[in-house]
Amino acid sequence: MADPIDPAAAVRAMIEQWLTLSNAVAAGTLGGTPRPLDLAASAATLLGAINMPTRAEVVAIAAAVAEIDARLARIEALLERNAGAARSPRFATRSSTMADLSQITEHMNVIGADGVHVGTVDGVEGGRIKLTKDSSTHTDHHHYISGGLVAGVEGNDVRLSANGDVAVTFEEES
Repeated sequence: MADPIDPAAAVRAMIEQWLTLSNAVAAGTLGGTPRPLDLAASAATLLGAINMPTRAEVVAIAAAVAEIDARLARIEALLERNAGAARSPRFATRSSTMADLSQITEHMNVIGADGVHVGTVDGVEGGRIKLTKDSSTHTDHHHYISGGLVAGVEGNDVRLSANGDVAVTFEEES
């Protein structure tokens, strides 16, 4: 009766024969004895082939992200410092809040920051100045100016914080 075959031993023997044959082919093709396999280079080649970064590339990306985070922290600190300076009395403006729209009445002139006439007030609705139809380029409907653009009310004039040509681009239609 024949001895039973050990499958693991057969596989090991087959792998050893394959390695021996591969080394012989490599030595015959390349000349001399083959170099030991460079696993790092092989891994980098394989990762490149499947479009994945190597460890060195991941470390470089992490360093770049850390530098970006540091820059953002510096920018945020500067913004906080400048915001504090803007609130100081030295940088105080005429009005830091939206003007009181209740002071605006019908037929007042709406004037841009550059002194250009923008329109005539028809009324105030929902935090917006409603301009008369005839003070707009489209006389078939009303246009509105956001109350947020109002810098102040002086006499019969509603002064805007934007120049006239800019304020017109912010007009809203009814």
